[in-house]
Amino acid sequence: MKPRSLLFVLSITVSTAVLAQTSSTVNIQVSNQINQQAGVNGRLQLPMSTSFQLAPWGYDFFVTMPGAVAPLNTLDPFHTRVQVINASIPLTAPDTWDFTQLNTLFDTIQTTGDHSPEFQIGTAPAFLSDSNGYILPASFPAFAQMSANLVRYYNTGGFTDAGNFFQSPMPYPVTWWGIFNEPNGNGLTSQQYVDLYNTVVPAMAQADPTIKFLAVELSDYGTQSESYLPAFVSGVTAPVDVLATHFYSSCNQKDTDAQVLSTVPGFVSEVQNIYSQLASNPSLAGVPVWVTENNVNADYDIGNNMSACNPGQTFVTDVRGTSPFFAAWRSLVFASLGEAGTQALYHWSFGVDQQYGEIDPSANPYLSYWVDYYLSHWLPSPPGQDILQTTASGCCLWTYNGGNPMGLDTHTLAARNPDGSVVILMSNHAVAAVTDNNGPGTVRDFTLDLSALGTFSSATLLHLDATTPSTGPVPQQLPPAAQMQVVIEGYGAALLRLSNASPVLPATGVANAASYASGAVAPGEIVSLFGSAIGPPNPASLVLTNPVLVANALEGLQVLFDGVPAPVLYASAGQVNVVVPYAVAGESATEVQVEYLGALSPPVSLPVAATAPGIFTLDASGAGPGAILNAANNSVNSASNPVAPGDWVSIFATGAGATTPAGVDGLLPAGPSYNANASVTVTIGGFNCPLNYQGAAPGLVSGVLQINAQVPAGVTPGPSVPVMVGIGGVNAQSGVTLAVGAAL
Repeated sequence: MKPRSLLFVLSITVSTAVLAQTSSTVNIQVSNQINQQAGVNGRLQLPMSTSFQLAPWGYDFFVTMPGAVAPLNTLDPFHTRVQVINASIPLTAPDTWDFTQLNTLFDTIQTTGDHSPEFQIGTAPAFLSDSNGYILPASFPAFAQMSANLVRYYNTGGFTDAGNFFQSPMPYPVTWWGIFNEPNGNGLTSQQYVDLYNTVVPAMAQADPTIKFLAVELSDYGTQSESYLPAFVSGVTAPVDVLATHFYSSCNQKDTDAQVLSTVPGFVSEVQNIYSQLASNPSLAGVPVWVTENNVNADYDIGNNMSACNPGQTFVTDVRGTSPFFAAWRSLVFASLGEAGTQALYHWSFGVDQQYGEIDPSANPYLSYWVDYYLSHWLPSPPGQDILQTTASGCCLWTYNGGNPMGLDTHTLAARNPDGSVVILMSNHAVAAVTDNNGPGTVRDFTLDLSALGTFSSATLLHLDATTPSTGPVPQQLPPAAQMQVVIEGYGAALLRLSNASPVLPATGVANAASYASGAVAPGEIVSLFGSAIGPPNPASLVLTNPVLVANALEGLQVLFDGVPAPVLYASAGQVNVVVPYAVAGESATEVQVEYLGALSPPVSLPVAATAPGIFTLDASGAGPGAILNAANNSVNSASNPVAPGDWVSIFATGAGATTPAGVDGLLPAGPSYNANASVTVTIGGFNCPLNYQGAAPGLVSGVLQINAQVPAGVTPGPSVPVMVGIGGVNAQSGVTLAVGAAL
């Protein structure tokens, strides 16, 4: 865990839950109507993520565990959170900076997931803090200057301090910034936090006006939002993009399963309270609530094997964070918070601990990893889903506080995707005995009435429970029916997907997006995939995960090359355009799969070549007038706007392969850069052309090659002069033309 006030969660009032069991069957009727009162105006908008702590004891995580990169990429977290604290804050003394620890961890995280992590400036440097490690109010201006320089380090070309220049070695800017960690447990009164935020955020925004801010990141035990947030909501004047909070169900491993589970309704109440407070300030009314830390137990070893939350007690690892109990608890939290309108849910943390982690010390996934993976992949946001009305009856009442009812000891969430498929999440958190601590749970039989949904051609079921292998659950194909039954034998969750189509990508369905030639693919090549049900029913164009990076997911779609997600430029049900990841360089073949809304197409194996050139054309047919600019005024070349012999043109192509420096997936280069390693040749009208540039096209996605060529003086003028491009000895398609006018 992380240093925080020992008051954290100590004030939670938990009480023994009582299970009233009569049978094991719960009856669920799923309506075709949207529950407009749930979620965000009836929609589940709950992307999922994970967290890292950047501190002196863990900054070398990827150095000691390089195998962790692959499962992190596969998890594909939303804006991975990195909490930077203690001596890992790079400002170590006035005018003294050391980015070693920060770069060691953060650089790798920037290359994973959506390549756009949240940088939480978790604490202040020691010299700006008191003897307890709490920031001094008099230090707020210096903390603001430090924070602004961190923005400059990543986003605006670096900064100079005391004659020394500092700039990130990475090409990725940082868009999301968290301003302090759990201020209510780290020495700041609510008014002091308002003062801090109003001082720091304007300084950072001045350094880069495009960045976004997460406020508060509250340690929310009990009713902290009610007591801590009013001052912020009424007094904040700086921009707020997200109001964040943290939820743990316990700080004592001795708490029973029933006690831990009984806290989840309190999470919902707190989210509702936060939204209510935000609505009271018109400038905050549209701000989403994110839960940027979440797990079963917040306790940790404070030193000498002592509990941080329970003074005098030996710390005991609470394995409920990775056991089948977690599957029941986390799925309940996911559904409950999603229905309450929470718009992001983060796991604390990715690391290697059975209490908190998602992978073990050998980088093998715990069950907690698979729970988060399938919740985020089968219910992805974006695009999000419509929450359908459900009615539950039968077994069994879940009560607490001496018998106050909390509904059934199961939870069912039904959600409809944009393509009409429906996913049903069933959570079984029924305890076998009220004294259980990491018990087995008990059986629940979900009898589903799906008749209102119409008919489906396929049904896929998977379980996340004690039966789940370490390699992940094995989806089971079932015959779809109006009435279906799912049995969860103990603590755990199940996901049932009903659909009428699954993504299919034929082996011949991958072609160069400029020439439409099929065959081998090259690193950085823009390709078109043609298939069925491979993307959203309504076409979608690329989105940026930060100002200079194309996202590798679009409306629930990902295209994987050997498991590496590709930047997505366009997506529809029948055609998808992506950029082949540069990671395929040096491979003889690559395995391609389309994942849409969690459903995977059968893999297709494609050969890999060093280059696979294609020239873009104006009508995107692969033939005729090329997508070529007259360099004199950057106007589009055409029969009515020809280029004169001796003048220069810019030709746009793809499939040039590896670059120097190494190409970055999805990057929008700001200027001429990333030169092609392979030799490039151009002929116009059969004449060889002088070239003065062959590299990235500024402002266009990495993988588009711009070639600046001079039209030879001997070219015969005409509206359709042939153009040929060769890269690495391989020619692009023929039939591309250029309009050449008479010499001036």
